[in-house]
Parts: sequence; structure tokens; C-alpha cells
Amino acid sequence: MHSGQSLTRITAIGAIFAIMGGAANAQVRWDLADEYGADALTGKAVTNFVSLVEERLGDELEISYQAGGALGYNSADHFDAVQDGAVPSAVTLLTQLGGIDPIFNLSSLPFIAQTPDDAYLLWKAARPAYEEAFEQNGMKLLWAMPNPPSGINAPQPITSDEALAGLRIRTYDVNGTQTMINAGAAPLQVAWSDLIPQLSTGGIDAVLTSADGARQLSLWDYVSDFTELNYAMGLFVMHVNQDSWDQLSDEAQTTLTEMIPEIDEANWELMEASIQESYDIMEENGMIVTLDDAVPQEVFDMLQEAGAPVREEWLAATGETGEQVLSRYEDLRSESSD
Repeated sequence: MHSGQSLTRITAIGAIFAIMGGAANAQVRWDLADEYGADALTGKAVTNFVSLVEERLGDELEISYQAGGALGYNSADHFDAVQDGAVPSAVTLLTQLGGIDPIFNLSSLPFIAQTPDDAYLLWKAARPAYEEAFEQNGMKLLWAMPNPPSGINAPQPITSDEALAGLRIRTYDVNGTQTMINAGAAPLQVAWSDLIPQLSTGGIDAVLTSADGARQLSLWDYVSDFTELNYAMGLFVMHVNQDSWDQLSDEAQTTLTEMIPEIDEANWELMEASIQESYDIMEENGMIVTLDDAVPQEVFDMLQEAGAPVREEWLAATGETGEQVLSRYEDLRSESSD
């Protein structure tokens, strides 16, 4: 073999090994989209998650958190964006995906879970159904972040049926919209990023959201009261494009999967701790917080009645899957009370 041919062969072999070595050590990078800000509970959950990933996976996975809709997507856009691979991963409000699969409307069914413990059991009961829906659409479901219980931010406390009559209130999904219509209000479903413009221009007068949501947007600049109703605890989830997930080694996938219960538990603790903290900040800024024990029972009775058709429609839409999830939920509640 001529020396020139030998040199060419050695160079080619070296290039192949360099490529193979680079592939073995390549860092997987995920952008992680979030419509909400870094100071929101979703942002705090992501910060904790990224810290654990750095600790346990080292350089194998780099996550670049894109908060505040930095990539141009609202939460309702995330499902398609991650499915198509336009964004590798996202934190998404499940209840905005009901048009894709009605199972996603579960966590915002009115008054189905009125405590953080119940919301956690509902997540455990529904997770297999959620996982299947994501898998069928080319995605991997990871962890959940619950919203604190939704209440109503308005120009007055919601302590009578009349306080809701004709109220132009922002809702965040179809369940809330239909419930508020049934309660006599005039709801409008508004994306998070459009809330302040709508309040500023008088497009809406009130907001259905959590105390944490009120704190994030300084809603005391627009309304005077927050009424605690424990209406629902809408669920955010982190999901990943399946091809992006498959870029990870088997060991990394196992590590991430084993982290999920730990992350869920930390997220629930984060949510529970935020409730009183948000109330304190709201009151410091002049907002009046009316706790649920100061709301007359007839208001809850009216809202339960307004929400009953929504729950029935959800069961009709989800069929056997919905029935199985609710049955598992009731079983878990019974076990936890024993």
C-alpha cells in the first residue's frame, strides 16, 4: 500500500472514531416552553427540575427554560408544537387541551378535587390515561404541577348569587366557561398573556384564577377582592417530544423516570406553601381576601348545580375511560382515609 493511501485510510478511520466518540458524548439539549413567567409556580417547578437534572445527569441533558412565552407559543399551542418537534418540551395547562382529548378537562371539573391532597390523588388516578393520550401523539409525559385552588378576583366579594349575575369574568377553559354561564355570569375565555390588556380596556371585570395568579399579575391594580372558592386545581404537566426523549441514553431515561414521584411531591408542597403566601401579599397590597368559610353555603350550592352538567358532559365524552379514572380516584380517596 502506498504511503498516501495509508495516510488517507488512517485519516478516514480517525474521522469515524471522532464522530463516534462525539456521538457518545453528545449533549442533548431541550428548549422547555412555558407561557407563564419564571416567578410563577411553573417556573419554580422547572427551576427545581433543571437543578435535579444537572445533579443527576451531569452534561448529558441541557434544558434551556423559555419562560413567559419567549418562543411565541401560548399554552394552548404547546401540544402541537411539541408533537411536531418545533419545541422539544413544554409545561402546559392540561385543561386547554380538551379539544384534543376530553380526558384533559378532568382537573378543572368544578369541585371534583377541593383540597391539595385530593388533587394529588386525582393526578395519580388519571396519569395512565394522560400518558396514553400523549404517547398516541408522539410525546412522553413527565411530571405535574398543580395550580392552587381557583377563586374569583372581582370588584366585589362573591358572597351571593347576584354577585355573579352578568359578571364579565375571564375563564381559562371550556369547563369554567360553561359553569360560569350556568351560574349567570358572562364569561370570556382569555389566554394568560392577554389578561392585563383585557382588564385595562374593560373587556373583562373579573378573573377566575388562583391567588398565585392574582399575585403574578398584581390584580389588586384592577380589582379589589379575591374570593376563595376552591373551585378547581387545574393541572400543568411537562411533556417531551418522543424523538427528543429517544436521544437520551437508556440510563438517562431511567433516571428521569425515577425522579418523577420526587418532583411531583415537591411541586405539591410548593403549591400548598404558596396559598397563604399569596394571600399575605394580596392583603399587603390592599386586596380583600374572603375565605371560603365566609362564603354562604347557598353560593356553593348554586355553583355545584351550575357545574353538574359540565361533569356529566365530561363523563359522556370520555366514556369508559372517564368512569375508570373516577373509580380509581374514589378508591384512592377511600384508602387514604382508612
